[in-house]
Parts: sequence; C-alpha cells; structure tokens
Amino acid sequence: MQWNVAYNGFAIEISPEEAAQVAALDGVKVVQREFIRYPQTDVGPEWIGADNIWNGSATGSQYKGEGIIVGIIDTGINLEHPSFAAVGGDGYVHTNPLGSGNYLGDCLTNPGTYVCNDKTIGYYNYFNDGVDDSDGHGSHTGSTTAGNYLQQGTVDLSPYDLYSPAISGVAPHANVIGYKACCTGSALLSAINQATADGVDVINYSIGGGTSNPWADADSVAFLAAQDAGVVPVTSAGNDGPGASTVGSPGDAPWMLTVGASTHNRAGVNAVINMTGGDTTPPPDLVGKSFSLGYGPAPIVYAGDYGDALCLNTFAPGTFTGQIVVCDRGTNARVAKGYNVLQGGAGGMVLGNSALGQSMNGDVQWLPAVQIDFDDATALKTWLATGSGHMATIAGTTLSFDPANGDIMAGFSSRGPLVNNASDIIKPDVTAPGVDIIAAYRDLPPDAEKPTQNYGVVSGTSMSSPHTAGAAALLSGLYPDWTPSEIKAAMMSSGKVTGVVKEDGTTQADPFDMGGGRVQIDQGAQTGLLFDVAPGAFQAANPGTGGNPASLNLASLGNDDCGGSCTWYRTVEAVDDGMWSTSATAAAGMTISVEPANFTLNAGETQMITVTANVGALPLGVWAFGQVNLTPASLDGSGSGFAPQHLPVAVKPSDSAPTIDVNPSSLSSTQAPNTSTNQTLNVGNNGTAALDWSIFEDNSSLPALVDWSDNFDSYATGSQLIGQGGWEGWGDNAAAGALTSSTQARSAPNSAAIEVDSDLVHQYSGYTSGVWHYTAWQYVPGNFSGETYFILLNEYTSTGGGDGNWSVQVHFNSATGQVLADGVGSVFPPLSLITDQWVELRVEINLDADTQTFYYDNQVLYTGSWSEGVSGGGSINIAAVDLFANGASTVYYDDLSLVAAAATCDAPDDIPWASVNPTAGTTPPAGNVPVNVTFNSTGMSDGTFNGTLCVESNDPTTPLVQVPLELTVQTGGDPNIDVNPLSMESTQGTNTSTQQQLTVANIGGGTLNWMIDEEDTTILPFSNGNTTPDLASAGENVGDTPAGAPAAAPDGVTIWQAPDAVLWDNGPLVNGVGTGVGGA
Repeated sequence: MQWNVAYNGFAIEISPEEAAQVAALDGVKVVQREFIRYPQTDVGPEWIGADNIWNGSATGSQYKGEGIIVGIIDTGINLEHPSFAAVGGDGYVHTNPLGSGNYLGDCLTNPGTYVCNDKTIGYYNYFNDGVDDSDGHGSHTGSTTAGNYLQQGTVDLSPYDLYSPAISGVAPHANVIGYKACCTGSALLSAINQATADGVDVINYSIGGGTSNPWADADSVAFLAAQDAGVVPVTSAGNDGPGASTVGSPGDAPWMLTVGASTHNRAGVNAVINMTGGDTTPPPDLVGKSFSLGYGPAPIVYAGDYGDALCLNTFAPGTFTGQIVVCDRGTNARVAKGYNVLQGGAGGMVLGNSALGQSMNGDVQWLPAVQIDFDDATALKTWLATGSGHMATIAGTTLSFDPANGDIMAGFSSRGPLVNNASDIIKPDVTAPGVDIIAAYRDLPPDAEKPTQNYGVVSGTSMSSPHTAGAAALLSGLYPDWTPSEIKAAMMSSGKVTGVVKEDGTTQADPFDMGGGRVQIDQGAQTGLLFDVAPGAFQAANPGTGGNPASLNLASLGNDDCGGSCTWYRTVEAVDDGMWSTSATAAAGMTISVEPANFTLNAGETQMITVTANVGALPLGVWAFGQVNLTPASLDGSGSGFAPQHLPVAVKPSDSAPTIDVNPSSLSSTQAPNTSTNQTLNVGNNGTAALDWSIFEDNSSLPALVDWSDNFDSYATGSQLIGQGGWEGWGDNAAAGALTSSTQARSAPNSAAIEVDSDLVHQYSGYTSGVWHYTAWQYVPGNFSGETYFILLNEYTSTGGGDGNWSVQVHFNSATGQVLADGVGSVFPPLSLITDQWVELRVEINLDADTQTFYYDNQVLYTGSWSEGVSGGGSINIAAVDLFANGASTVYYDDLSLVAAAATCDAPDDIPWASVNPTAGTTPPAGNVPVNVTFNSTGMSDGTFNGTLCVESNDPTTPLVQVPLELTVQTGGDPNIDVNPLSMESTQGTNTSTQQQLTVANIGGGTLNWMIDEEDTTILPFSNGNTTPDLASAGENVGDTPAGAPAAAPDGVTIWQAPDAVLWDNGPLVNGVGTGVGGA
C-alpha cells in the first residue's frame, strides 16, 4: 500500500532488521510498526436539534445534507440495507455528485460484486474477507451519520418485536462512501488517504486506541492533512470511562472533533419486581433497562452458585429449569451472558453491574432480561444468599420518552484531561447521544453476541461520534465557506451545558465529561462568531518543536500548569453585523476576566478576546472549571438572530509562574521622511511557566512612572518589614511594623502578616496624573476576629505621629462578616467577607478625572471621587498605602502593585507610524521571542511623535508592560547609524554553517553610506580536557568574506547595499573557538 494525500508513506512487510535499514535511508522520517485500532450510534437526531434544520425553523430553509459526501471509515457497510438505498423512505431520490452510474473504489473496479447507487457512491474493501459489513459496527455508524429516513414499521428488533420506530441519520440526504478498513493501521491510513483524495466533506471515525503523541501518531497526522484539505474529522472519545484521562487516540489530537457519549430521552425501562422468599426482607422493585419481554413469577438464582458468576460459558442443557439467573457484568458481552444461560435452560436473566459508575444499557436480549446497577445488584445477591424459595418477575420493557432520561453522561464514555503532550487541550470536545441507539446493522444470522439482524440497539462513543459527524455534514452544506475548525467550534460553543449531568444522574457534568456540551446543532447553525485555526497553526503548536497547544484558536480554554494566573487569546470573526457582550462564570476561588466587555463587528470583521483566569486562591494540582459567555445583541434592539456561545475553561493551578522581561524598555528612531526602519523588542520569560503575551499599540504617551510592586519574597521569612523595601510604621512608630510570613503566601515564600499593632505604611511620590491600578491580594483566615483596615492616602506625613488625607478606607469586620467602605463608599451596600482564600483588592484610580472604583474579588464595592474619598478636600496624588490591623487577628497581604494601566492601554489606538510583528505569542521558561518593531515615516512632516506599545501577559505580578515609542522625523541633517546586534557568537559543530541577522539602520536625517570591514578571526584551540581555549597559542587566520558580499575594494573596504546576514562557517575547525571583530 502507498499513500500520498493525507499521509506520505507506504506499507510493506519486512523484518525488524530490514526496518532498521529502511529507517536509516535518506528521506525516511519514521518507520512505524503495524498497529491495531478498535471500533468505538430513532430519537437521537431530534434530541440534538437536527429536526429544526430539516424543517427550516432554525435557518429559514429546509436542509437534510443534500450535496454533502460523508466518508465512513469502519467495518464496512451493509450495501443492500434500505438506509443506504438510492431512494429513502421519505421518497427522496438521491443525486450522485459524480453523475448517475459513476462510482468509486470497488464499485468501479468490481461492479458485479460491489453494488453502489446514487446514495452510496463508493466503497473500498481493504481486506479479503467478504463484501459487506460482517460486524455491523460500520453499518450502524454510517446510518446514524447519513442513513436514509425509514418509515415506522421498517425496523425489526426481533427477538424483541414490540417496537419499530421510524429512524433516520442526522444528514439523511447526504451521499455516503464506505471504507472497510477496521482496524489495522495500514488499512486505516489507506482509507484516510483515499477519503481525502475522494473529496469527502466529513469523515466519521468511530475507532481509536490508547493515547499517544498526536504529532507523531500515524492516523492523527493523516487526519491533520485531511483537515487541512477541508475535511471535518470526527472521532469517538473512547469507551474507557468514567475514570479520568481515558480519552484515546486519535481523539486526543487538537484538530479532531472528539465526542463523548450521553443519553437521549428514550429509555427502555425494565425491572425486577415482586420478589419473595429468603430469610430476609426482599429488596423493593429494582428498576433497570433492556429491550425484552416480561417473564415470571419464577425462581431466581445466582450464577455464582453454579460455578460461573460472570456467565462466561454456555451452561449445559438442563442446568436450569426456567429460573431467572443473575449474572455479573464483565469480561464477555452483556448479551452473550443471556445467550449462555438460555442454552442451560434459563427462562430469564438479571445482569448486575459489577462496579459503581458502569453504564446502564438497553440491550436487545435473547430472553427476558433486565440490567440493574451496582447497588441494586449487591442488594439482590445479598438477599439471594439467605434462605431459599426466592421468586421474582421480570416486568418487561416499558418505553419512556421523558426528557429527564436524556443528557446523562454514559459511564463508559472516556474522560479528560489529556495526559499526552497536548494536555492544555480540553477533551472531549462535545458529547452526543451514544446510549441505546437504533440504526442499521449487519445482514447476517444472529449469534451469541448479536441477537438481531439488519437493525441493532448499540451503545458506545462509536454511536455518539456519527451523531456529531451528521451534524457536521449539515453545517458543511449550510455554510460551505466555513472551515473544519469553524464547524467544530460552532458545535462546541453552542452545545447544551446546563442540565447535562455525570453518570450518577445528578452532578453537573464538567468540561472533561462533555467539552463544550451536548451537541445542539440547530443552535450551532445560528452561531454568529467563528473560531478558525490558521493554516499551519496545528503543526506549529507541536510542543516537541517549541509550540504551545494552548495558543490554538479553539473554542475552549485549557491550561494544566497555571501559576497564579493564565491568559488565553482568541480571535473571532463575525458571520454578520452584530453586537456581543462577554462575561464569565468560575468555580469558587477562581476569577475569570474577559476583555473587551462589549464589541461590535460588521460581517467579516474580527475581534481578539483576552481571557485571564486567576487561580491564586485555589489548591494546587486540582483542576477547576469555568465558562466564558459570548452573548449576542442586535444593533436595532429587534433581536440578533444569533445563538449565545460559550467557551469551556479548565485550569490546574500550579506553583510555577511566568515572569515577563521586556527589553529594551523603550524604543526611539530619528529618520528622514518617507523612510522605514526596524528595531527588535525582546519578550523574555524568566519564570517557570509559559508566558502568553500580546502587543497592541496606543497613540498616547506614558506617565513618568511605570509601576511599583512588592511580593515580600526578597525579604527573609519572619523578618521585620520596617526598614525594608521602603516600609515604615505609621508616624515612624517602630512598634507598628509587621513580619513576613510563610504561613500563607500567594507567591511563595512570603506574605506580610498584619496583626494586632501593625500599622504598616509605604509612601509613593510623583503619582499626580494618569490612570493607575492599585492591587493587593488579601487572605483572611476562617478564624479571623476583629476589624482590620486597608487604606490609601492622597496626602501623608510621618511627622508628629503621622497624618494625612484619606481616599480609601475599607474595613473587614469578622463580627458581621462584611466588607464595608467609609467616606464616598459608605452609601454603597457592603459585600460579604471571603475567608480562607486569596482575594484581590483592586482600586482603579483615574487622577485625571478624579475618580476611583474599589473592587473586592472583582465585585464593585463602591465608586466615587479620589480627592474627596474619605477625609475630603484632598489632593490629586497617590501618597501612601496603610495596612492597619486595628488590634485584629492576623490578616495576610501579598503581591501588591501600582501599575499605570488604563490611561494608556485600556483604549488601544493604532499608531499609523509604528507596527509590530508578531502581535502575540508564547515564550517558554528561560526563553525569548524577538518582535520586530517598524518605524515608518512615509508621508510625515518633520516633528517628534510619541506612542506606547502595551505588552499584556499572564505574568501574575506584572500583567502589563508599557514600552514608550518616540519617532523623530527630520529632513536633512546628519546620518545616524544603528547596528543591531552589536556582537554575535555561534557555537556549532565542525563542517557546519549557521546564519544570523545583522541590521544596519539609519536613524538620522541624512543618507547613510556604510561598509563592513572584516578583521582577522583568530582560532583558539583547546588542549585535551580543557573547557576554555588555550590563550597562549593561536591557530590560523580565517578571514572569510561573509556569503553574499562582493569582493573587497583595493583599499580593503567593501560597500554593501543590503547585507542581510553574517554567515559563520567553521569548516576546518576542530574543537576551537573563533573570535573576530567587524567594523561598520
């Protein structure tokens, strides 16, 4: 087999020794051993809202998938089944997009054996094991995705023949191509490759294996290529739940649309009833599930008393004489257990779950049977172990269509978080119906595990995946310009969240159960904001090459190493004109901020959204969840026509944190009109977690002071703060100090412990204009007593025992459990005091407008005048902070900061003469990302122009860094050379070449003529064992001319017009260090 579309490679059978030889050949990236994957489907389409697209109520026009081609990579298709016929049960006559009579695959090359039609336009069989689907899995998933509508009375579920509903795939008018490839790796790769070449719009892949590296795993890589080609790849999450971190491959790849399983509203309710006998009180009626007839009353016995509790083997005829036999779940198929006891003469079966959390399945059984949960099974077996004469009745199935049956996560559905190298990605992406799904099946006589023929009731994420693939087919047809990433995001961001519960039936599900929620495709068809992933971005996000999966523009926000706070950037594109507002909800102890709070877009315009989660008050290593909400509003108040959207948030707090280091701290250029120069701004990270950052421009200048901060970590633990870092006691009182403490610390190791006599002051100077944010993090223990104060002053003097003018005086009262404000804040209602977690106190101060707003845990406590705040008649100035204990017990403060934020960077305004590239990125720990800053004086007159670059990041201490820009445009005058960098070095192996960038800029007014003159390069050899060169001896002089330079002029000077690199070539060097100097 050879592949060249979605995956470049071929399959051959060779020995391990031969494989090693192949791996050593030039051009061979990897040799991978053959692998095996495993397959993972009446009311399901309506439950996810497909009927509202079919009838046009959601979109204004009726649509059922016409013109879309769905690829089913699975165990094959029952080609003669009416679900795949040219004419559906609704009378719809399919159109073959290839032209009637034109087919693909085996239907083209072997038409006598493989028979396609205008619905099923292609079929590929990668095995020599018969034409059709001998398993039934592929027929089931294929018909769930895009099977024809079949009228009521068509379905035959014998031996349970009391229910024959109308059924339909989610996209019943789509065309289908089947790929019988389950489940060797070479066959699956061939199928993915072929489906991509065939131009399918959607692939359903209800197949998977254990987790892996998606950037190296063969079928994951193939699906990335398919996605790049415009195919929506949909796969099952896996059936290894409900334990954490059980999502497998390729569902663990960021580009896959990965689906968990949950229930719909139809349930086949059955029960064990009317129990009598035994020496203890019989259990009450035990309600369970199945599709079966009733039976009894009859004796009831436990299979364990007959030597086979799991009912693994067929019992000998005559073992039972009509008894109801209780079997334990596990090892073999559920239905096969009923077959085994039937062969031994049983009249009925009770299947008891063997563990908490196992799913309840409405299987079609060989004999009257019911499945019950673990607790009920335990109670039943305990009763059977007492006395004798036990009798019971199997009630028989009653169909229930109660909505309360739906949106319960299946116990088998695999869960996140991921444990591979994409652990920042939330999986699964969505959930969909995957329990007791009725669909097409194999056309073979029944066997022990499959009692039905042509139709089956099957459960698994294999069944939820095709529901979602069918939904993707509908979106693909409705919006052919949407990319696969946009289709995926539309379903994720519009899914139903509230009311989707875990397998216990009561606990709200979280993103690791359901991703963005249960698919609600009629809402997905009405989304107004699109999330696309740029070409190449998935590959660039590979952590193995320095990428960051969390930076992908997905409709989910995850971070498995959130040190204090973490930030995500997402870009949305408007489907049509509209307004949106943003908000967020978060778990207790976590705050989520979203910027901007509101935005308006015309069709096709984009908006960057910045989301920051602060998790400093959460326990380390425990995942916490939240949600960002994007709420549409119409421009004229008549209704937007768009569905609300949301993004799930999942973060795991850690003690690591990024530390931003931006250099240089300012940039300036002096240049002539109509010229362009470039300078480099470095965004470094001195911390221990990835730094996510973005840069925007502002046309205003910075205040004189940028910021101040103190986290108390540079002082010894337990030391007195008076005399350190500018801290003093009120009125220079040495007894009013405070100690550093490690008992509580938002940023380890220290905080400031304010208690009893503490009246700790820090003075400031020069803060007389601009907009500032004063932030302090406070921890109030649960056993706190007394009333403590947080104070900011606009005037302060330490003489005479201390005096000043108060702008902020907020007190925290243990007796009332309230947070109260004095002065202008006294007219506002108090807030509830939060204890036993870190809480942000933030005062947003606008000195230019003489206003302030106090936030407590992101809640507004009050707003009012700064100068009139408490004392009245104050100054436009920030003079001091006062942490006053007032005799109260210990309260801790940490991570105080005073940052010039709002005046310059809250209202970004493009600078016409400056631009940056890139505008956002991720810097790894101990890393640096260079940013090119361009000064362009085209069309400008002489003068000096100022602006600011605003660098926002997830650094919890310094979330905003401002870089002043100054451009001086000057006609004529002297040139002014600017060479960057001023030195270069390279460490490399022998016989290698590397290249580095050297920029020669003219920041003056006149024309700059420049040259580069090489000086001798000295080679300093190493003595054996030395790690530094021997300075006593020197090797040969090299003196090569850098690549691209013309020959030197007679005077030894070379004039270069636009050299772009210096080439280091150490060809003959062996363990040497080359040094040299160039002049320009």
